[in-house]
Amino acid sequence: MAKQHHGLTSGKRATSLWPGALAAVSLLSLAACGANDDLPAIETVCGTADPADLAGAPACGAGDPNLPAEPQLPTDVCQTLTASKSAPTERDDGTDLDTTRIQNALLACKGQAVKLVSDGENNAFVTGHLQIDSVTLWIDKGTTLYASRNPALYQKTGNCGSIGISDSGACTDFITLAGTSPGVVGDGIIDGQGGEPLIGKNYSWWQASYALRAIDGSIGNPTLINSSTGTTGLLLYRITLHNSPKFHVKITSYPADGNCSTSGKGFIVWGVTILTPSRWTNSRGEVLSPSFARNTDGIDPGEGNVAQCGVIACSTISTGDDQIAIKGGHLVSELVIAHNHFGTGHGMSIGSETYGHDTSHDGVVTRGVENVSIYDLTIDADSRPVGTDATAADFNGIRVKSDESRGGLVNNITYSQICMRDMTNAILVSTAYNPQFAGPSFPDFRALTFQNIRHVTCMGLRRPVVTLEGFNATLPLGPVTLNNVIIDNMGSLDVAAEFANITLGPGDVNFTPAGQGVVVTDIRGASTPQPCVFPPLPAPETPAGWLR
Repeated sequence: MAKQHHGLTSGKRATSLWPGALAAVSLLSLAACGANDDLPAIETVCGTADPADLAGAPACGAGDPNLPAEPQLPTDVCQTLTASKSAPTERDDGTDLDTTRIQNALLACKGQAVKLVSDGENNAFVTGHLQIDSVTLWIDKGTTLYASRNPALYQKTGNCGSIGISDSGACTDFITLAGTSPGVVGDGIIDGQGGEPLIGKNYSWWQASYALRAIDGSIGNPTLINSSTGTTGLLLYRITLHNSPKFHVKITSYPADGNCSTSGKGFIVWGVTILTPSRWTNSRGEVLSPSFARNTDGIDPGEGNVAQCGVIACSTISTGDDQIAIKGGHLVSELVIAHNHFGTGHGMSIGSETYGHDTSHDGVVTRGVENVSIYDLTIDADSRPVGTDATAADFNGIRVKSDESRGGLVNNITYSQICMRDMTNAILVSTAYNPQFAGPSFPDFRALTFQNIRHVTCMGLRRPVVTLEGFNATLPLGPVTLNNVIIDNMGSLDVAAEFANITLGPGDVNFTPAGQGVVVTDIRGASTPQPCVFPPLPAPETPAGWLR
């Protein structure tokens, strides 16, 4: 697909923009702050690709040698179940739920698929907890599987659905994947109803979580999709996920034979769409927003246990917390994260836990998060409405985070071909994620490579910040390589660094980190900035009277 190059009107480096869609202008001259240069006007690059120009492009991931072949929908359907509801209604006693008939079909169809389909206006299933063990659940286009709003159906400790209690283990999952090659696929929707009032309560899952925000409490709301220890070959394909009460997807999965010889043997997430919230108001007219949908991470490999040899590809994620968070509380290694698009969220993240380890059958110990390749990613704050109560955390780009209570090894991570727009933190590597926490698990962030990275500004009025922070002189950050990294509209004080070994080049880098314990090797030369195209992102319909 041909791309057209347009120069910025200020004479800055050229940016690759979509034909006819974008232009660069000078917007808002901000006052200089302290010694942070004599700041010029912010240069802006606005607009989004025309969907018509995207037509006819090769299938996402086609020809990428780092990826397996795109998955396919099942050919062996064991049972087909037809919806009997036209809306996610449910009785307080749960007698009208679809849980039993779906669970019975899943139990009877191991190694095959159970398909949920619509029947005219009847397009909804409502269930409590489902166990998908060595079977595939296929949700057909136009069909929605809703999570029940009854906390009693997810109860573990007695605190599930209780407000004001910090108990992260209070609830079981909505869907638990287990066994060999479990899957959730199809062009339908799974809706966790996180913003809707709970049965027997006058508040929602999200309101219960938001009530603990001031104390950083962890509510025990249900995860939408989780996988249990021992899961191998997990597959999520083409499914759309909305409004999870807490995390959307937590992945524990690895190759059945323990051999990561082929990319994706451990798990594949391909063509998944996550949009939370999917509506700006709930059934009572209460306003919803991503910030209000607290702790609703998109996809978290390693959250529950080891995650290895995985692929996350061709997916679109807008949510209320990290779009992807590689959780290193357990070993996570050999991941490819490619061809994805992010809207609302807290970033492409690693951490905050990085202390995990695993011992193989032959006694080899591996630790933390290692060998991850992240490429062809857009992170766009311009076309993602964030609603009320947004904070700086809603505008993170690339983030590696931990602290001395949960730190450990992060090594051999490569970011390339990354385009970001309107981030507060374009690149944030922090070893003091929560400075109030203490302990002996020190962050050990080693080889990080950033190449062909571009950040541009459209609606943002804050200048983007880059932070590169090692733990101390004994555990410095690095080696870090910055190669062809261009962050527009930065002042000299918009870069913070300490205890880091950094190489700049061989491509251009338009900032120079400096600080206590920072060693810089400068081999910069001329290079062409990463061309950037920002595709349209799914978003809730904007209510009348809203500015965006």
